[in-house]
Amino acid sequence: MIKASDWPLAPELLAPGADFNARLAAGLVPLHWACRQGKAGLVSYMIEQGADLLDRTEDGRGMLELATDSESFQVVMLVIDQLKRLAAPAPDETLRKRLTHVFRNGHPNSRNRLQQTFKDWDRISRKPHKPEAA
Repeated sequence: MIKASDWPLAPELLAPGADFNARLAAGLVPLHWACRQGKAGLVSYMIEQGADLLDRTEDGRGMLELATDSESFQVVMLVIDQLKRLAAPAPDETLRKRLTHVFRNGHPNSRNRLQQTFKDWDRISRKPHKPEAA
């Protein structure tokens, strides 16, 4: 999977237990790169390995913004699903409009799923957060 992803640095940097939010050579951050490049398999793997989806770039961009740049619906939904699990705030109106615009010509089911996801996320955001049982 790592080889097929076109990851530009050493594969060992993506080994289990690696810090996917660490700044590597030339400032590259594995999670940021995978989200921006639309690498669904890598993003999923990094989430499973505990990558921090609440991380931000040096200029303050979140993982959902980076995933939107990739125009990969699968990566966007992976990021959204994890952010919802973390009880992160729902995206602001600007990001919602951008997401809607990016996927406006996609399959109707993807557009509908995105709109329903916004509604669900808003509902979740209004509920008090309960920590998950260990």
